[in-house]
Amino acid sequence: MSKNKNALGVVMLFLAALIWGSAFSAQSIGARYVNAYTFLAIRSWISVIAMIPVVYFFKKKNTGNSNKHTDKRAYKKTLFIASLCSGFFLFFASAMQQIGIKESNASKAGFITTLYVIFVPIISIIFFKIKEGIRLWISVVLSVAGLFLLCIHTGFNLEYGDAILLFCALLFALQIITVGHFVKKVDVLDLSIFQFLVVAVFSGIVMIVFEKPTVEMIIKAMPSLLFVGIFSGACGYTLQNIGQQYVRPSVAGLLMSLESVFSAIFAWIILGEVLRNRELAGAVLMFVAIVIAQLPVKRKE
Repeated sequence: MSKNKNALGVVMLFLAALIWGSAFSAQSIGARYVNAYTFLAIRSWISVIAMIPVVYFFKKKNTGNSNKHTDKRAYKKTLFIASLCSGFFLFFASAMQQIGIKESNASKAGFITTLYVIFVPIISIIFFKIKEGIRLWISVVLSVAGLFLLCIHTGFNLEYGDAILLFCALLFALQIITVGHFVKKVDVLDLSIFQFLVVAVFSGIVMIVFEKPTVEMIIKAMPSLLFVGIFSGACGYTLQNIGQQYVRPSVAGLLMSLESVFSAIFAWIILGEVLRNRELAGAVLMFVAIVIAQLPVKRKE
């Protein structure tokens, strides 16, 4: 893989983390008006709708270059499996995160959820026999230490909600690995839109059965839903899919964990929350971890 493509992947994942970090403020505002599955369902449908003209434009533009997937039937089958797996993990992880946050607190939830930076390389080693060098593990340790400083402000003890959030981190790790596996086999825009469709259908069913939101509630939450659906959803996860074409899942997990740093920065800018020295030190540690992971290394081909 060329250095230029790797750099492109890093930039795409960095931008995805930036967008996701900015969305936390919008999510907290939207949560005042609608419940978790309603928020997840509507934001996902908005993402699907936002992606339709994008997919149509690029498909039309590339009509003359249609030899990429010669076996249409096999491609559709692979896309179906990819979208179902990735969408399921994304839906399940998002649901567990909302449930866990209710039983825990936001700062601890942010730390535990982002522990996918540990799960991704471990799963890659156990199930896919992908070897990771010592430098990656140094980056993971630094990143976890940075997350702790950034998110945990008082004593830390694991409770019921924290166990759910730990399971959520595992699910996000599986989603990252699934995307990393399939982005080389299917078109990233196809994967993005159908992944959102799977999340929208699953969460929509749960919303109708258990939450039954009113039109008034949805209208009040609509500015947040539009922001999160278009930017965090359609833009953020498409950037993730593009970036993971060129960056291996373990490094992708490190880059995406920067959403915790950006969420703290945007909370400081938008909500007026104070960034203390401890949190700044945590953010610096995380950025150092990313730099170490991206330093050039000689690999034997």
